[in-house]
Amino acid sequence: MTDALPLVSADAMRAADRAAIDDWSVPGRLLMETAGREAARTIAERFDVAGRHVTVLVGTGNNGGDGLVVARVLADRGAIVRALILPGDGTPDRAANLALLDRLGAGTDRIETVRYETIGQASNAPADLVVDALLGIGASGPLREPAATLCAWADRQPAPVVALDVPSGLDATTGRAADGTPTAALTVTFGAAKTGLRLHDGPRLAGDVVAVEIGIPEGELRERATAWEVPRALAGRWLPTRAADAHKYSAGRVLAVVGSRRFTGAAVLSTAAAYRAGAGAVVAVVPASARDAVDHAAAEVMTEAAPETPTGGLAVDVESVLERAASADAVLVGCGLGREPETLALVRDLVARVEAPLVLDADGLAAFAGATDGLRQRTALLVLTPHLGELRRLLDDDAFEPDDRVFAAQTLAAQWDATLVFKGMPSVVGRADGPPLLGPPGVPALATAGTGDTLAGTIAGLLAQGLAPDAAAVCGLWLGAQAALLWAAEHGAAGLIASDLVARLPAAAHALRS
Repeated sequence: MTDALPLVSADAMRAADRAAIDDWSVPGRLLMETAGREAARTIAERFDVAGRHVTVLVGTGNNGGDGLVVARVLADRGAIVRALILPGDGTPDRAANLALLDRLGAGTDRIETVRYETIGQASNAPADLVVDALLGIGASGPLREPAATLCAWADRQPAPVVALDVPSGLDATTGRAADGTPTAALTVTFGAAKTGLRLHDGPRLAGDVVAVEIGIPEGELRERATAWEVPRALAGRWLPTRAADAHKYSAGRVLAVVGSRRFTGAAVLSTAAAYRAGAGAVVAVVPASARDAVDHAAAEVMTEAAPETPTGGLAVDVESVLERAASADAVLVGCGLGREPETLALVRDLVARVEAPLVLDADGLAAFAGATDGLRQRTALLVLTPHLGELRRLLDDDAFEPDDRVFAAQTLAAQWDATLVFKGMPSVVGRADGPPLLGPPGVPALATAGTGDTLAGTIAGLLAQGLAPDAAAVCGLWLGAQAALLWAAEHGAAGLIASDLVARLPAAAHALRS
């Protein structure tokens, strides 16, 4: 994944750290010194520390050792530093840095080291900035004393909090936060960003995240990547471009098996999105009673009126759809289909027999509820786009609630030999043959009906232009996020509807490329 950024779990980070020490002979004390210096440099670039009171909360592990280095370097930059030291022997590297800070503190009034006994030692001292160096990536489960009390104190302060590696109490792997985890304005994370900073509570609690290099060879981090983050600029480079001699069929042909008498909007949104994502020709197979509505709302879509059930679901013969699919570069199945038995049987036949890359969304996923073995009975590339509720139906497990969304996406993608877009904030793109890709940060404007149909159509449009399934999925996510940001810049976070999103997809592609 050239140019993608590695994200690591807590275990992967510890393994990379150990490899740097054991295999590359990088002393642990040097790693700590570099981490602390880089964190202090980042803090000083963000905040004016000269003459300001900085309280550093120092835990007993190596995260506390990093904090001791930060305290020393910030004092060199003119800060008035108070290091509040939690009781305990700590690690040898932390002990060495504590002895050094004690010695320096004896010769200057800019450094005070205090062994923690009561919360009053923190409460009675002014702070313009608080540095959280209590727990780091070792935290999991509820906060224990005295860290819990100090985290609560930090969160009450009007001063900004800077977290080292991760906010104390945030699980570095899953992003689940313990009660009382302080909210940071800035998190300086070491070596590579942790997956937990991007998932669940992580984005809300970590603030701005800056990853700094500390001396661990890059290859060790990339080899152990738990997931890959695709930056905005990389997504822009992945987007397909049209040749000068392109025509509508060379630009990508999409066949969409979508819609029902009740749900014509999903058919309109998904097919229009495929066009706006760059596809040159989109054909929609819809129930006969839905054709006029789709034609009226999306004149460019070539509609084929198909036989239907008495209640308006598709009941078309699979052979006629397969004949259409033979000339398609990508097939989209599911948006607004409904869940009539005849329609779901059609979906299962299509997934098994279509040879073009296929996107299965919404009601199409319902065809495999509790029967996911059928997802593997196919020859075509397959992209699944479920949200949590749809995954629960697929798995026939109403209680499914994965703590680790990255692991869940990877496991299920491998199990089904498919690309799995686990929608959420952010969405995770699971791949059958490697660590997942993380989509862009969540955009609140996207919280509206129909954006899932838009995403499915966008991915189908990108597949039709030749993108690999994982690249099409993550680029589709970026296009949707960028389009929503363009809309929100004009109108604010609320009020976007899915057709607004569709209309802005070309501008979003232009913005990502620029």
